[in-house]
Amino acid sequence: MLTDQAIFTSLTRKGRSGYHVVARSAGVTENEATTLAAWSPSHGGLLVDDANRVSVNFHPLPTGRYALSRTREGRPEYSGRGGRQVNTHALIVDAAQLEHAGLRPFAIYRNALALGYFHYRSDPAPVLERVRLSSLYSRIDADNWAAYSRELGHQLFESIIVQLEVAQNVGLAYAGNRAALAEALVSRLSPQALMKTSFATSLIPSSVRAYHLAITAPKA
Repeated sequence: MLTDQAIFTSLTRKGRSGYHVVARSAGVTENEATTLAAWSPSHGGLLVDDANRVSVNFHPLPTGRYALSRTREGRPEYSGRGGRQVNTHALIVDAAQLEHAGLRPFAIYRNALALGYFHYRSDPAPVLERVRLSSLYSRIDADNWAAYSRELGHQLFESIIVQLEVAQNVGLAYAGNRAALAEALVSRLSPQALMKTSFATSLIPSSVRAYHLAITAPKA
């Protein structure tokens, strides 16, 4: 299965500077690129700690497709304002691709990571190739969420599931592996709810990025 991809980061290219979609494959539409830019973080928008070096994100696009992305730190920010650039690399998947993976965005994510599709590129070509997703996905342990239910407390864990099922936004602070927690939560959703649920595992909350499930770091 071939899929499109795009990269949003801070880079000077074709007369533009600052954060924008710097690279994409031919199938990514202007509307999709604009939406991807709105949902992706810019400078200072990524939460990084010992347990979380990246953020895994999932959100809808206006064409009916979905962006499954990995946000990480890149090279030092060229503008001189300090820190590192924030780099978001997205695969653009459709409903059929999600269904083929058993409606498990994290299964697609892990396979794409293993295939090197999310490998960091400091200066990507403006036009990216479409990439081929895996045709086989390992089965998931039906009880992979149980440990997190015990850790958070069964009542809280189940209440989050209920809220996501009815499309309510949930903000949750967690010091451990936030991507693993997000996978445990979304694995409990009905197929209908999962297709409507956006999530981010380590992004600073923003009114522009209205993720249904936003997992952040506890306050210091």
